Amino acid sequence: MRRVAIGLCAVLLAAACGGDDPSETVATTAGSATTALSDGSPNRTQVSGTALPRFEQLEDDPAVGRTPPVVVGTDLLTGEVVRITPQGRPIVIAFYAHWCPHCQAEVADLTEWLESNELPAGVDFYAVSVLEDPTRGNHPPEKWLRDEGWQHPVIADTPALSVVDAFGLQSVPYIVAVNAENEVVLRYAGSVGPADLAAFFESLLGPP
Repeated sequence: MRRVAIGLCAVLLAAACGGDDPSETVATTAGSATTALSDGSPNRTQVSGTALPRFEQLEDDPAVGRTPPVVVGTDLLTGEVVRITPQGRPIVIAFYAHWCPHCQAEVADLTEWLESNELPAGVDFYAVSVLEDPTRGNHPPEKWLRDEGWQHPVIADTPALSVVDAFGLQSVPYIVAVNAENEVVLRYAGSVGPADLAAFFESLLGPP
């Protein structure tokens, strides 16, 4: 696991040093989530397990090696039940807020890149829509993601921000990587370009 974590750190540190890609603080929007999905149906997202500590830094993250919480919810785009936990494969969870300009750019760049490229097979990719606020741009989040052509499972956080708290999120965009043994390998706050995300997947898979 340590070799994988080092490889992921190298990928993401390179991405962080590649330009001005600050993340968006969540402090000003905590508690603004709505009580239902945009179609009027109740938000049935459930979180179980032990919460991870708040994310403070990439190096020496105390969450590495821990078992992450399990999230179960309804896919905003398909209506299917989504269970976010490893199914014998590594997973990557991306956290986006519909109003965050860095999240908007990240989603747009990734969906455009995926029109002519593919993320490496063998890693499951999920998204969580967090910090929903109907008074801010690109609401509702499912319309924003559908308009962008998003093709991966995405669920909404609860009104109480249960997923935010469970994964220690303090800013968006935010990524959590979990290996097939259900251990957190890495957490990262900030924008990651499509090519770096693909390299991220490759590092998580390890040597063939």
